[in-house]
Amino acid sequence: MNLVEFEGKELFKKYGIPVPKGIVVKSSVEKVSFPSPAVVKSQVPVGDRGRKGGILIAKNTKEISSAVTKIWQTSIGGYVPESLLIEELVSSIAERYVSISYDSGMRQPVLAINKQGGSGTARASLTYIDPLEGLQSYLLRQALFASGLKPSRALADIIKSLWNLFQSEHAILAEMNPLFELADGSFVAGDAKVILDDNAVRPEYRPYVQMSGDIAVLASGGGASMINLDALMRAGGRPANYVEYSGNPKSEVVRTLTKKVLSQRGLKGCWVVGGTANFTDIYETLLGFTEGLLSVKPKPKYPIVIRRDGPRQKEAFVMLKQFSEQHDFDIHLFGPEIPMSESAKVMVKLAYKRKKK
Repeated sequence: MNLVEFEGKELFKKYGIPVPKGIVVKSSVEKVSFPSPAVVKSQVPVGDRGRKGGILIAKNTKEISSAVTKIWQTSIGGYVPESLLIEELVSSIAERYVSISYDSGMRQPVLAINKQGGSGTARASLTYIDPLEGLQSYLLRQALFASGLKPSRALADIIKSLWNLFQSEHAILAEMNPLFELADGSFVAGDAKVILDDNAVRPEYRPYVQMSGDIAVLASGGGASMINLDALMRAGGRPANYVEYSGNPKSEVVRTLTKKVLSQRGLKGCWVVGGTANFTDIYETLLGFTEGLLSVKPKPKYPIVIRRDGPRQKEAFVMLKQFSEQHDFDIHLFGPEIPMSESAKVMVKLAYKRKKK
């Protein structure tokens, strides 16, 4: 989900990141009243709006009105604005670049910092963040030093707030460009580019397939999930349904998906399967699974096979063992010690009570 600037800045404010004073205009017939000088911005999910006529500086009230009229009529990258953002013109001594994104190649979040905002982002210094440790203070100091910026409490606090947003809102990109540095040493986010993980914020869009078998499948891993489904069928299993829950979903998302797949009648088993995750909180996702499991009526008596690995997997398995004993569920736990395809065979054996040959 690619947020437009004012939506990103609403999140910034939620996490204590200062932004310029401004108003959102949502209709071309809406009367606009805002003090000058000001900046009028088209709210479209497109970069480089300034060069494309989507950002105009207005020195007085007449110019604000003219800029509003012009931007409403300006298409950028095929997008016509549905709203405008009008903000105070910020007087700064420098413009910086700061972003946190997810590097799919390294399978880690990465902090990018550049002393110069705008077009200088290609030369940003990169610092990778262990998702288990988070953005520790020593790592942030190293990142600022590598970028050539003098560490300050104000700058460190803003970057930590950006990290909190990135984690809590399941973002795949949170960017401030420019990040204005003011004469008093404070900072203000001049722009906000935020992209949220659709898998986390839009569970209704997760792939769900209804099938005619009797083993419910909650899979993680994109294309690998389909390979696992094939492995289950090769082992003699009959999938009842299939849902994909990749990414780093919140527990409530997994709870909803669990209830959905386990509400199908006639089930003989449930298979929760995924490879070794690098950016998924296994404890969080499996906590959601237990919550969903408790909401299913009648209570499932069939075997449940879970094969997962990744951050907080050990803590998750301790929690699941206690949960299964407390609530009398037949849960079988497997980590990286066996391949996912082998766990499919275990699922089939338990579901159909097959004996070893």
